Amino acid sequence: MLMQQRHKLQKDTQLEVRNTKYNMSRIQESWLKIMRSAKTKQLKKQVEIISQNHERDVDRKDAILQMLDRDLDEAEEQHQVAVRSHLLNVDRLLEIQQSRLLALDEEFQRDVATLREEFRIERENIQERHALEKRELALIVEQVEREEKNREMADITDHQSQFELIRNKNIEEDHQMRSGLEEQIEETRARCKERLQAYEKSTESSTTEYKEYLRRDASLSDQVERRLRQVERMQAAIQHWKQKIAQNRQECEERNQQLRTEKDHIAKHFQELKAKMNHFRTEGKKRLADLTMNARNCIKSLKDQLGLAERILKTAELCRKFETEREKVLPFYLSRDILQEFEEGELEFGDEDLKEEIRKELTDVGIDEWTYLDNFFKRYNKVKLDFHAVEQEGKRLTKENVQLRSILKQFLDGVSVNEDVLSAPNPLLVVNGKVNLNHVPVKRAADKTVYVEAAHHAGNTVVRR
Repeated sequence: MLMQQRHKLQKDTQLEVRNTKYNMSRIQESWLKIMRSAKTKQLKKQVEIISQNHERDVDRKDAILQMLDRDLDEAEEQHQVAVRSHLLNVDRLLEIQQSRLLALDEEFQRDVATLREEFRIERENIQERHALEKRELALIVEQVEREEKNREMADITDHQSQFELIRNKNIEEDHQMRSGLEEQIEETRARCKERLQAYEKSTESSTTEYKEYLRRDASLSDQVERRLRQVERMQAAIQHWKQKIAQNRQECEERNQQLRTEKDHIAKHFQELKAKMNHFRTEGKKRLADLTMNARNCIKSLKDQLGLAERILKTAELCRKFETEREKVLPFYLSRDILQEFEEGELEFGDEDLKEEIRKELTDVGIDEWTYLDNFFKRYNKVKLDFHAVEQEGKRLTKENVQLRSILKQFLDGVSVNEDVLSAPNPLLVVNGKVNLNHVPVKRAADKTVYVEAAHHAGNTVVRR
């Protein structure tokens, strides 16, 4: 009995579980319909709001485009006026530059003609002076050679005459001395023979006679020595005159060598002057070529600068098309007005000298070296900020577009039922009171949640057995 009751209770429990599951599915289905209709209304309201905002944006963009079209026409007219004035200024500058170049060319030609005339006159003067000096030097050399030849001939004649005179005198003295000596020798020989005969006759001789002979022999020896010394003096005189002749010859050779050296020096000086003149000609040609090249390079540089200026102006005109109204009216944004704050007393300084110096620097309207590129940096920073702002706005719009696409996809998934939609998280499917949305829903104060009591739902719902 107990087992039957337990078995019956188990069957009732299983039946109750099945009925509960079936009723829960019916409840969820009806609740899904209610939530789907509420979500559809909400999405329709959002789509209407978005479409109205889009229409307003389109109208605003159309107005902006019309305004930009008018600005473009005005800018085009201003550009045409600026281009015409620029072309007139460029033509005027070209005429001024051409006239300046013609004047410089004429001045250069005059300078070249003057330099050529001065060079010709100086060359003629140098040539005349050189010819005159050359003639003078030739006359001097000829006169010196003539004098040296005459002096040499006179010295040779004097030397020959003295040599002949001394030689004749020596020959005569030699003959005289030789004849005297021969006579004395003959006399001595005769006396010796007589003495020998007398000695032979008388075997005894006296000492006085012997001494007399010795004295005579000594006197004769003295005479011979004197004659020999006289001969030596004659030979010394001959040697002296030979040395004098050699000395005169050496002096003449040295003088001739000096004249040759001076002649070579004059020739070398002439070659140096000629080399200097050739160098001056070469330098003149080189300077003329350098001047021509510099003039050509100057013209080329001016043309390059003119082309660069034209490109800068063209680029500026092209960039002006992309400027806003505010940039056209005020091209450069104003920095912080420190001078106004300084005058109002917002900035405090402990030193009066420092305050006066800062006031002087702030009131100085001159252009310093470090402020040359301030306007360029202002424009560059402005463009950089605009670029980053546009980039951030693009990212924001991309994110908003992705979010709107996600909402639209969720709406389409909610209004259509298929296997892919049911297998994926469905935003309109509520499980355990949770909604499977991919984004955080926007909470609005006007939206009111519909509440249904469980007793009312249980009383009005038929439970299937």
